[in-house]
Amino acid sequence: MRHFIAEKDLQGALTQYSWTKYNTVTSIECKESDCIWILATDDDWRQQLIAAKQKVSQVVLLTYKYDRLEMQTALMLGARAYCHALGDESLLASVARVIEAGGMWLPNELLSVTTSNVASNLQTKRILPTLKSLTNRERDVLSCILDGLSNKEIARELGITERTVKEYVGTLLNKFQAKDRISLLLRLGEFSHLKDAL
Repeated sequence: MRHFIAEKDLQGALTQYSWTKYNTVTSIECKESDCIWILATDDDWRQQLIAAKQKVSQVVLLTYKYDRLEMQTALMLGARAYCHALGDESLLASVARVIEAGGMWLPNELLSVTTSNVASNLQTKRILPTLKSLTNRERDVLSCILDGLSNKEIARELGITERTVKEYVGTLLNKFQAKDRISLLLRLGEFSHLKDAL
């Protein structure tokens, strides 16, 4: 596998790789198994990435500042890796090894946020059908529970008796298959984003 890079000085000390400098992606004469490294500082990096994907299966987007939207765009356009342009030798070597093995490389700083967002979305999709089946009053009570209010505070807030609040809490526990308030909150997972769904 040969590696093509627009700025030769970005190759760092990775002398074990065959680096070739290029001026434009379209001028590269390469094999499908080679890798093209593109700089996100170029205004037309998206077009370059699309053109590179027509030539090779491995494309890396180098950036000087990690940006989640930029990473997502690069991945949607077919990039196999997204890394810092000023990464040290070990980082670039790891990126090269991972993509040569057919994997993908994403920076830890963005990967944890991305996987957390995916997990939250999956959790939300599982809970939303239950939320849709709630009555307006059940939604009010659940909203108060999410705000951390006690039964007494919920009763005062909603102008109902504490006994009625207990009945609604019991109904909510049953609908969400939870045994108590704590397990209800755990069942809802990272629940702050659910407030808008109520």
